[in-house]
Amino acid sequence: MLYRRFGYLQSRLLLEKQDDLRRLEEELDRLDRKDVRKNGQILMTRHSLGEDYFKSRQELMENIEKKYNEYSALLASAQTLTALNKPTSWEHRSVQAWMTNVQPVFEEDASFLDHKEDLVTLRPGREHAWLDASVEKMLQWFNCRLVEYLFRSKTTRMKTDGSGGEVYYTRERIERLVVAIIVAMILALLIVPIYLLYHLVDGTQTQRTNAICIGILLIFTLLFSACLSLFTKAKRHEILAAAAAYCAVLVVFLGNVGGNGRIGLLSST
Repeated sequence: MLYRRFGYLQSRLLLEKQDDLRRLEEELDRLDRKDVRKNGQILMTRHSLGEDYFKSRQELMENIEKKYNEYSALLASAQTLTALNKPTSWEHRSVQAWMTNVQPVFEEDASFLDHKEDLVTLRPGREHAWLDASVEKMLQWFNCRLVEYLFRSKTTRMKTDGSGGEVYYTRERIERLVVAIIVAMILALLIVPIYLLYHLVDGTQTQRTNAICIGILLIFTLLFSACLSLFTKAKRHEILAAAAAYCAVLVVFLGNVGGNGRIGLLSST
């Protein structure tokens, strides 16, 4: 679902319509100044000189309205096209490879793919598109009957037999695998630091133990923040708040585990 948005033509059309409106605006200003010189009250009412006198002004305003509506519609359309998602490098290469192998159209008709910076995709943006692409690439590397059975539905297998070098996998099955990977990472980020901290504070605490606990909190908070940045569309302040909450959970756990008067440096603060 890759298409050109024709950004260059879009800019030229916008500039053309903008200049048309600029000239009409100047024409209206000249007409205003001319009428004011004749009579300072002309622009204050339509009844001073009759409707026939303002006929030329009405025609000009109708032309301005027409051009303005065209300009605003084009401007809104340009904004919509500019806001569309850009295809990933993997998606672009995939379509190019398919065009080269299958050759469904003549080379000249497929040249639109050469304008990579001008391409947009109608696919909805995915929070972990690069992970989808990485998983699919790994499946292609280790492609076998078991992989095809697990990740290619009957409908998908009917689309291509792989004779041209391209192998397609069912998108829903890849997305389920990606979700499973992300869930496993979240569980690991919660369980691993808790396990390490539990064994560190389950005994006599020293300054060295406290330093190791601080290091664990720092490393896993950084990993948690990195996962939010890579796999979600969270904004900076949202990442900061989530990282602070994650670190607070670990600190509270550390304080509770290190009870009986042996709470270390972290829990006392």
